[in-house]
Amino acid sequence: MHALVTGGCKGLGKSFTLELVKRGYEVTALYQTSEEEARDLSKNEQINCVKCDVANEEEVKRLCASLKDVDLLINNASLAKDGDYKEKSLEEFMSVMRVNVGGVFTVMKHVIPKMKVGVILNISSNNTLGYHQPLSMDYDASKAGVNILTKDFAEVLKETKIKVFAIAPGWIATESVMEANPKYIEEELKRANQKKLLEPDILVRFILDHLGSIQNGEIREIKEIKR
Repeated sequence: MHALVTGGCKGLGKSFTLELVKRGYEVTALYQTSEEEARDLSKNEQINCVKCDVANEEEVKRLCASLKDVDLLINNASLAKDGDYKEKSLEEFMSVMRVNVGGVFTVMKHVIPKMKVGVILNISSNNTLGYHQPLSMDYDASKAGVNILTKDFAEVLKETKIKVFAIAPGWIATESVMEANPKYIEEELKRANQKKLLEPDILVRFILDHLGSIQNGEIREIKEIKR
């Protein structure tokens, strides 16, 4: 089995990469800036870390041409540039859209021909499901775009053996979140009606355990994992 994970060398993507290896997958993990993490993961012979800008179609096209069949695609790579909209340029706004929406579209476009049967999992956000944050309006808008792409590709592929869906998690205890101001995170959890941060490894195991139960085109919110 072969999985492709974008943003697969750090944060939630790294958790996906490592858990998939435990489950017998060979993993191609894409990264853009996580050089040190990629070198460390590459010590595992089941992991092939490849530097690739998901928003650069030529890079994605070349990468996909080199791949063998793909059974599972996880579109995890994303960019956030939170800030007051009055201080945010259109260029900054569109850079987030380019990675978070354009990257998802481009990777799906070029990976689908490598899939005979399998699953495409897009990582969205519960910011698109009734909770939002004006400081991250570009991120929120991009993840709403991911939801629509998920539904559109699910419709396009409904007669195939490829299932497309999205996970919309709440706040996750990734490196970047843990480095943020604790008071800010506390306030955001309260705003999102979320009891505590989701642990990346636990979230990943939960998602992979439930792949079979998620419907084609579904956007599934996860704010809490009950044991």
